[in-house]
Amino acid sequence: MKLTRESWSQSEYSEFVEYLKTLADEKYKKFSDGLSPGTEFSFGIRIPVLRQISKDIAKGNYAEFISCKIGACREEIMLKGLVMALVKCDFPQILTYIKEYADMIVSWETNDIVSFKGLKKYLPEMWAEMDYFIYNENPWVVRYGFKMLMDFYLTDEYIDGVLKYVNSVNSDFYYVQMMQAWLLATAAAKQRDKTFEFLSDNDLNAKTQNMAIQKIRDSLRITAADKELAKNLKKTLDNAVSE
Repeated sequence: MKLTRESWSQSEYSEFVEYLKTLADEKYKKFSDGLSPGTEFSFGIRIPVLRQISKDIAKGNYAEFISCKIGACREEIMLKGLVMALVKCDFPQILTYIKEYADMIVSWETNDIVSFKGLKKYLPEMWAEMDYFIYNENPWVVRYGFKMLMDFYLTDEYIDGVLKYVNSVNSDFYYVQMMQAWLLATAAAKQRDKTFEFLSDNDLNAKTQNMAIQKIRDSLRITAADKELAKNLKKTLDNAVSE
C-alpha cells in the first residue's frame, strides 16, 4: 500500500487499517499482549515496522492522516503518535500534538514508544507547561509527563526542578510509580550526586522508592559501589507516606 500520500480520507484510512492487519505477527502479538493485559487490543505489528510506516506517512500529507478518526488498536494509537512526533513544527503545534497523544494513552507501551524529539528546541517553553502533565487527573498523562522529564530534562539546569516534581507526586498507580523509578535510575547515572541526595531524603512512598532502588541496582550504567549505596536507601513500608 502507498503510505506517502497527498491526501488521506477516512475511507482511505479504513483501507490502511486493513493493510495493517496483513502485517500481523501472531508470535509477537502474543508476547506484546502479555505485557499489556487488559488494555486495548492489538494486531501484533513489531515496533520497527511501525516506525518505518510512520516515516513514510510523515513524508506526505501527515496533517490529514493525523486528523483521521482512529480505532482503539494499539498500533493505530502508536502510529498516530509516531507521525505527530516526526512533524517539524513550532511550539504551540507540538504542544497540541503532545496533549492530544497523551490523552490517547492507555498502556505503558503506547506511552513509552513515542518521544517528541522536537522538544529539544523548546525546553524552556515546555517546562512552563509541565504542571499540566505532572498534576493531571489522568495517570497516563502523568506518566507521559515524567517520561518527558526523563527524556529531556536530566541536565544541570533542570535537575533540581525534576526532582521536585518527582517528590511532589505520591501516586498509587503502578505505571506512574514505575516511570518515577525509571526516571530516578536514569538520573542516578546522569546526575549522580543530586539523585543520591534525593534518594536519601524525600517524601516518596516506599513502593516507588524501592522500585527506583531496584532499577538502579539493575542498571549497567551504575557502579558497584553506588549500587551498594542504593541498597542501603531502601524504605520499609512503615516509612511510606500515607497515600
